Formats: sequence, structure tokens, C-alpha cells
Amino acid sequence: MKYTLITGASSGIGFNLAHIFAKNNHNLILVARNKNALSHLKKKLGLLYKTDIKVISLDISGEIGAINLYKIIKKKTLKVDILINNAGIGYHGEFLEKNIQSDLDLINLNIITPTILTKLFLQDMIKVRSGKIFNIASTAAFQSGPLMSVYYGTKSYLLNFSEGIAEELRDSNIRVITLCPGPTKTTFEKMEGIEKGLFKNFHIADPEDVAKYLYQNIDTKKDVLIHGNLNKFIIFITKFIPRKINLNLIKKIQKKK
Repeated sequence: MKYTLITGASSGIGFNLAHIFAKNNHNLILVARNKNALSHLKKKLGLLYKTDIKVISLDISGEIGAINLYKIIKKKTLKVDILINNAGIGYHGEFLEKNIQSDLDLINLNIITPTILTKLFLQDMIKVRSGKIFNIASTAAFQSGPLMSVYYGTKSYLLNFSEGIAEELRDSNIRVITLCPGPTKTTFEKMEGIEKGLFKNFHIADPEDVAKYLYQNIDTKKDVLIHGNLNKFIIFITKFIPRKINLNLIKKIQKKK
């Protein structure tokens, strides 16, 4: 039996991915820290769809968290056919306003965790010559972001990392795809007040729409998926704007109102 593994499944994009994949008869492994939210989600999906659902309540941040998740799944002898690295956090504000631990927490979950999970599950996929990995980045990956510098940096890493692996695997049956949504209504934006900056000035996508977009492109041949025509246009036009001007523009947009 094959499973789709979704991290950060208790809310936002991950929550909606769980619904869409279950609706389309995928067996699921749902991972998040919030045990109650996971239990509620499993119960709800179980009433709606006839699919096998496993939930793992675990802090997967950093090396130890990622490796522990992999060990748990291997111990249960569950075979992951699709990995969706969705878990992530972010904050809004000047770099010096946050303490070092805040930066490390962000880097651990946004970079270390998906890197390790990608490597571990990719090794298994290579053995069976089949599998897909979706890494959820952001349109922030295409530029630098004053007032969200670390967050933008982590998403740039994830995009470049994923594209590199996708090219390495070009002649195989395994796909590594990066999804880049724009501003999206998720939990961490509410927690960190990001809506006061960039998310206040632009249209905020519904996480359900982002999740649907990913599933609609489940068999895509593309390495990078950008959600929303406006986001695609902004990324395209940014290529023609001098970098210094673009940085200044982003800084103005993201300043708290």
C-alpha cells in the first residue's frame, strides 16, 4: 500500500491538501505538532472518504525531528510514494528585531527539515524507481525580501535546491517539483503579523485554491509551479526591474502600516 506524506497538515495548505488527496483515494500520512487538530482531521476525513489515514503528531523541525519522522514511518513499514514538504514558518520585521533562536527555528523547519526528508525518502524512491516530491516554497523564492529577509532566503534555497535535484533526476521516473504560491491565508501569517506588511497590500490566496492547483498538476512535467496568473506576471516583470529598485520597492510594500 502506497501513501502520500503531508507535513504541516493540521492547517492551511496542508489541511486542504489532505482533503483533496483523500477525496481522490490517496492513502495519507498526515504530520503536524497539533495532536488535537490531527485527530479531528483524521476523524473528519474518515467520515467523508474511504481511504487509509495515519497521523503522526511530532515536531519535525531540524535534523532530529526530520530523522525521527522517517524512523517512525519506516518502523510502521509504510511506503511513501508522494512526499509533500509543506511545513514552514515565517516572520515579519527587521532582521535585528528577532533573536537568533527565532532565525534558527525558521531555518531548521524551512530548510533543514525538507532537505533531510527529501534525501531520505528519495533514497527509497530510487530503489523502487518511482515517486514524487513536492516542496512548497513561495513566490518569495524569486527575490530578496527586506523585512522578511530570513524567510525569503529559506524559500530561495528551497527553490534552487529542488530545481537542482530535479535536473539530477531528469532521466529517472522520479519527479521533484517546487510549488510557489503567493501570499496565502495560513496560520503563521496570523501569528507573526505578516498580514500587516506584504499580505495587507496584495490579494491573499485561499489555501484551498493553492491545494487544488497542486493536485491539478500532480502529473506535471514542469519543475516549478507558480500559483496564480498575477504571481506569474509579477515574477516575469521583476526580471526587467533593476535589483536595487526592486529591493527598495519590496521594502516599502512590506513596511507595517
